[in-house]
Amino acid sequence: MAGTEELTATESARSHEPGIGPAVDFITRVVAPASLLTAILYYFGYLREHALFAYFGVDLSSLGFSTTDYLVRSAGTIFLPIATVLVCGVLAVVMHHVLSLALSRADGKWRRVGCVGIGAIAIVLLVIGVLGLQRPDVKLPPLTAPIALGIGALLLEYTVHTAAVYLPLSKQLRDALGRTRNLRRVLIGALLLVSAFWTTAIVAQQRGDAFARAFEASLAVQPRAVVYSRERLEITGPGVKEFHLAGADAAFIYRYDGLRPLIHSGGHWFLLPAGWTHGNLATVVILPDTASSIRVDLAP
Repeated sequence: MAGTEELTATESARSHEPGIGPAVDFITRVVAPASLLTAILYYFGYLREHALFAYFGVDLSSLGFSTTDYLVRSAGTIFLPIATVLVCGVLAVVMHHVLSLALSRADGKWRRVGCVGIGAIAIVLLVIGVLGLQRPDVKLPPLTAPIALGIGALLLEYTVHTAAVYLPLSKQLRDALGRTRNLRRVLIGALLLVSAFWTTAIVAQQRGDAFARAFEASLAVQPRAVVYSRERLEITGPGVKEFHLAGADAAFIYRYDGLRPLIHSGGHWFLLPAGWTHGNLATVVILPDTASSIRVDLAP
């Protein structure tokens, strides 16, 4: 009988142990499902490609990308954000163990100070996140508000958990915290989703703009596109040259040099003049790849 009571007491103590098992279980149930990860990858890929091709004045719908295209195009650029999140997760685990050790050895006063301090940091971060949502004109670094919103939500729940473990709360308050545990976690999960998609949107747009600017800077050394046509196409732009080919019986009469392939998608070639810049108002040349009167050759 005594052994049973001792086992029950041990299990009760473990249920209130200041571990991160509940947090990990919550994250794996809410944040990590494959469908959610797929949605984030698709959203990342869509926004990245939208920012990239909008830089060149190309409507994304004209490219005819599929869901697989967006997923594949997001995979190469989302590794760094995922690696950053994993490193931060490892650091959070280390900080949790350090804080748990410090609180377990502290007296009641310093335990209250620690819990209040964590709670204050959580509230400040949540305020920054909400401020970023309500006032986008406020001058903050791009990723500050969404990251603050997610970390603030996690720290707020961590504060409640830490207070329940280390502070002598009344039975009424403990019961109230127990009854609202599921509701708190649902709300925190929703805030984490908002933070994840918000952060994804900013990172994707930054990556798309960066890739577009890098492509523009390297346009002179990109592969060449040579266009042959039976009829005059009136292709103009900085660096584009038109040549009239000799021979009336030739398969093609006109040749256009000085073009660079931007992308081939949706049955069309999207070509840029070699001297294209974002500010010179040069247009993107769009040619079908199925017309027998037009041929596009690529060369180094």
